[in-house]
Amino acid sequence: MKFCKNCGQQLNDDAGFCPSCGTPANNDAASAAAPEAAPVQPVVMDEAADVQANRGIAWLAYCGLLLLVPLFARKTSAYCKFHVKQGATLCAVMIAYQILQAIFLAIIRAIFPGELSYSLLRGYYYENSVATNIFTFIFSAGTIFLCVLAIIGIVNAATGKKNKLLLIGQIPWVEMLMDKIYAALNK
Repeated sequence: MKFCKNCGQQLNDDAGFCPSCGTPANNDAASAAAPEAAPVQPVVMDEAADVQANRGIAWLAYCGLLLLVPLFARKTSAYCKFHVKQGATLCAVMIAYQILQAIFLAIIRAIFPGELSYSLLRGYYYENSVATNIFTFIFSAGTIFLCVLAIIGIVNAATGKKNKLLLIGQIPWVEMLMDKIYAALNK
């Protein structure tokens, strides 16, 4: 009668593996002399090695939906995780800003309608009101600011820095959502 050397389960004499835990049940000298393989442990890098290994991919987090590349490709990297959170925050703010801009400009156009004009070179065309042009300019300045933040994030990620983005880097709900996504990915 044999017993499993791992869990102590009683085995049949002809059993090759333990039905309880799956450990090989060989009793010959070759298997006893062979050392058991150590379980594979995840590689834990120090911060400098993590930055050096992942800064080439972390900058993609600031390029809209390309943030999915470092999210899935380097899901165990703390450096990529930081920049994916910042990039997701920037992407969420950009989407919300564009939606608010479209709604606000639609309201402005309804209040201050433009004119339908005609010229020999252009034919009939719609000319915006002065108020619409002013608000379009103001919203364009905001879009430029968000694009500058994206460039700053790309430069920070590519050069190995972990700086939060100006004004929007502290938004907590996006970080909490990204923490939940990372927890689900690393199960």
